[in-house]
Amino acid sequence: MDDTALRKLLDTTLDGEPPLGPIAQNSLLAGIKRRRRLRVRAAAGSVAAAAAIAVAIAAGIGALGHAPGPVTGHRAAAPTVYFAYVKPGTPSTVIPISTTTSTAGKPIRLRGLFGAVAITPDGKTLYAAGQNTVVPISTATKTAGNPIRLGGSPRTPFGIAITPDGKTAYAVGLWGPIIPISTATDTPGKPIRIPIGAGSLGPIAFTPDAKTAYALHPVPKGAGTITPINTATNTAGKPIRVGPGGLGLSIAVAPDGRTAYVAGSGTVTPINTVTNTAGKPIRVGPGAGPIAVTPDGKTLYVAGSGTVTPINTVTNTAGKPIHIGVNADQIAITPDGTTLYVASTGTMGAVVPISTATNTAGNPIRIGAGVTIAITPDGKTLYAATVNKVIPISTATSTPGKPIPIPIRGAHPFPVITP
Repeated sequence: MDDTALRKLLDTTLDGEPPLGPIAQNSLLAGIKRRRRLRVRAAAGSVAAAAAIAVAIAAGIGALGHAPGPVTGHRAAAPTVYFAYVKPGTPSTVIPISTTTSTAGKPIRLRGLFGAVAITPDGKTLYAAGQNTVVPISTATKTAGNPIRLGGSPRTPFGIAITPDGKTAYAVGLWGPIIPISTATDTPGKPIRIPIGAGSLGPIAFTPDAKTAYALHPVPKGAGTITPINTATNTAGKPIRVGPGGLGLSIAVAPDGRTAYVAGSGTVTPINTVTNTAGKPIRVGPGAGPIAVTPDGKTLYVAGSGTVTPINTVTNTAGKPIHIGVNADQIAITPDGTTLYVASTGTMGAVVPISTATNTAGNPIRIGAGVTIAITPDGKTLYAATVNKVIPISTATSTPGKPIPIPIRGAHPFPVITP
């Protein structure tokens, strides 16, 4: 499909509503493919990935998320898991889940359709991104604040990521600029123009010192690019060309902040964050998608089609693929780095634990279609959400607990969790 046709298809698909994508670290571009298959990949991270964006995308950032950073101020007595449920044609809903009682709280209704969520490092505020709008939600009162209007662009933010210091949230738009938002005043700043050409913006990841943000923009033809952004001045630097492109690009930054890793179609490209130059792509096989780095920074894991591949970050060499039997749409690592969890959103959605010591996969935990995951800060519990329930899973035994029913049907959940 040529660039013009792709742009027309995306614009038609998204007309009247924002695109859908993870968190969680995890990106709408990943979300679009995942929700038609249930779309493709979450990032993060990531928010990660995510997860971090977070993703991170997350993860990574997820994709549209934030990396660990200094946290000050209020901390909740016990963390709360928030799952944002998105269903076309209905208002979006955020469901708080108490990790103490494993019960769902009163739904927080949002006017309109919101396709991404992120939470500040101090856990005080959750931000939901929707059509030309970002809504802050107080985690203390579980109430939505006044919408933050973003103007004409981005028309449909599909991701939001927050810096590790918690000072700025970045709303990511489809075919448009990045909008910085001051979390102190909840006011948008001057749009950051990215030379994306024919590509769409993907997830954002940050260096741990919060000085640099990296924005992905996959290009349908050829390689994708990653653009460094100075978070002090909110100015974009020179784009860095990375390995083969495609809509499945995801990103993670090493804990020491020296290297960013970009996953594309069958490769992972290391980026030196000091010189902002790309290294030699690492071949990992077909379908490279969500990625995550262990807390000690020694190993990077990249998910593919039915496999997860470990990469030695010292030598930048790929190890033997770990066969998991399902497609990986989201990955998350426990805070102690001992276990990697893979979520598959297929019709028989499952969560697969992987021992990082032996790089072996355990038995899949069957959850249901559309599963997404979040791990508590103490690493003891993983929460897996599907279209109508949330299931707590003990990370010590990898056994599911009693399902928590969700009063919404047919909606896709995106998770964030308070520190």
